[in-house]
Amino acid sequence: MYQLDSLAVGDGTTVGAAAQDAWRDWCRAAHGRFDFAFDTDVYRARLVRQHTPTYQLIGWTGDTELVTRRARDVRRDPRGHYELLVPLRGSLNVGPDGAVRQLRPGEMALVPFDVPFQCGHGADAAALTLLVPADRVENRLGPRAIRGHRVFGSTGLARASRELAVTLLRERAHLSGPDFDAGCDRVVDLFCLARDGAAAEPSTGDTVLDAVRRHIREHATDPDLCVSAIAAAVGWSTRYVQTVLARAGTTPTELIRRERLDLARTRLSNPALAGQTIAAVAASVGFSSPSAFSHAYRAHFGCSPSETRGETASFR
Repeated sequence: MYQLDSLAVGDGTTVGAAAQDAWRDWCRAAHGRFDFAFDTDVYRARLVRQHTPTYQLIGWTGDTELVTRRARDVRRDPRGHYELLVPLRGSLNVGPDGAVRQLRPGEMALVPFDVPFQCGHGADAAALTLLVPADRVENRLGPRAIRGHRVFGSTGLARASRELAVTLLRERAHLSGPDFDAGCDRVVDLFCLARDGAAAEPSTGDTVLDAVRRHIREHATDPDLCVSAIAAAVGWSTRYVQTVLARAGTTPTELIRRERLDLARTRLSNPALAGQTIAAVAASVGFSSPSAFSHAYRAHFGCSPSETRGETASFR
């Protein structure tokens, strides 16, 4: 289910300690347990949020504050997600204790939420925060993601990721749940590709991994797609391809399934394809069994193919 909500505090109806409490309670419910420090008794802030069971995108602005997530907060309230921080106005100071770095508009930071960190900002700062399930990050970046990453978003893929996140917020009233999830998937994809491009010279394994993912993306609808065909296409042995993917925490079968399911969701969300049966959509993306497709789809997205199609139809 796709939902929109908003909150404003310090607007004349909720002021002083009540405003701070309202802001604190809402943020803890949405993000997880952490502590707040305010530098004013008349705290003002506002936010808008769009969310599904998979992603949350929050646009917010507020007076000076410092939020701190400590080890005890992680133990008491583990959330298992990452947060992509995108400053729009002013700067954010974000990072672990003793290693806080300034994040300016045009930059982004990916922060693992179940690791202690701080985030602070001055008065009238504005930013976006995208809450991302851990597997969406770790399947792309692997264990490197746990350290958090800063990426300049002024050019190339990083800019595309940043602008897409801003567009999703602006167009929130015109999106369906599948639209929103698909857009957030692309934001994360682009950010991770930009992060890889900002890293040092890639290793052979990184190069092979990129080639495998690209080949799967381009041939996902081929029902005969398998690890041996992929290995032959990228010019490496089957065993080496399997080893590279294992180091990245995945398998050829999982990558193929995920790409096919993402493509299926895109097709189920397309009004122009509303006349196709779900079985036909399943076959078109390489699933030979409709029941296996429905089971895999529900396991991956948390809803059935028919629910995706029905939700899309309700927004037309």
